[in-house]
Amino acid sequence: MISLGVATFVFLLFEFLRLRYSSLNRWFFLHFAPLLRATEKSHLTGASYILIASWLVFLAFEREIAVLALSFLAVGDAIATLVGQQIGKTRFLGKTLEGNLACFFSCFITGLVYYYAGLDVSLLTILIGASGATVIEAVPLPISDNLTMPLFAGILMTVSPL
Repeated sequence: MISLGVATFVFLLFEFLRLRYSSLNRWFFLHFAPLLRATEKSHLTGASYILIASWLVFLAFEREIAVLALSFLAVGDAIATLVGQQIGKTRFLGKTLEGNLACFFSCFITGLVYYYAGLDVSLLTILIGASGATVIEAVPLPISDNLTMPLFAGILMTVSPL
């Protein structure tokens, strides 16, 4: 836990310096541009939000819930983006219905893999978490879903009945 907190702090310090000093920001984009979005030139990168979310979910939730919540982000968000961009046609809240459905099913299947591998969570908890992750992925929020998706899914799974 401490190492994740330290890594998050170091990464955020670099982000602060990068955003403050244009020469460092130019160097960063010169070397990492294929991995970045244009908006990240003047804002935190998605990786920053993932690190913050990782640290927070492991602080706030039981290990099983934290693992599922972060896996929902890693798999569900990526699949939603790929499907939404490649075959998405039906717009819903600024994103595609096809991407949202892909998010849900990939999160649920990811949860099933963990369940059958022996993770101590119920199928209902997985269903609730996958649904919550999908809702947050679908809703346009002013903050990155890389942060909100695992936190919301983790909260829902923590308060779920089983």
